[in-house]
Amino acid sequence: MDIDEQYDRIYRYCLHKLGSPAQAEDVTQETFLRWLSAAGYREEGRALGYLYTVARNLCADQYRRQKAEPLPEDLAAPDGEPGVLDRLALAQALAALTDQERDLVLMRYMNEAPVGAVAAALGISRFAVYRRTAAALDKLRTLLREDGP
Repeated sequence: MDIDEQYDRIYRYCLHKLGSPAQAEDVTQETFLRWLSAAGYREEGRALGYLYTVARNLCADQYRRQKAEPLPEDLAAPDGEPGVLDRLALAQALAALTDQERDLVLMRYMNEAPVGAVAAALGISRFAVYRRTAAALDKLRTLLREDGP
């Protein structure tokens, strides 16, 4: 297992879930510290599933400790940046998904995690990963079409 590559994947996952680079770095470091102390997972080849499971749980713990700040109503997109509105629409659509749907999309498409690792992290079968990911993507498409022009 390439630790640098997996570290980057877990960091991106945590950053997306938490929204704060500092918190994502802390959670990622804690995830790898726990992985290093759990020799059984390293030896059995189940490291990626273990890493995602620990990261997801630590992110949930961190998220519970922080307070949400609402976006201002008069938020305007800077001139010449049409991507800002697209990113906001995507963030809003992702927020409308369930936690598991969001995790599936993030792990599979943002981090390109293998189906086996996603299945292990979420405690579901590989078939369920495929089925639930397809359903989550359909839901995401529907949500984005509703917000579109």
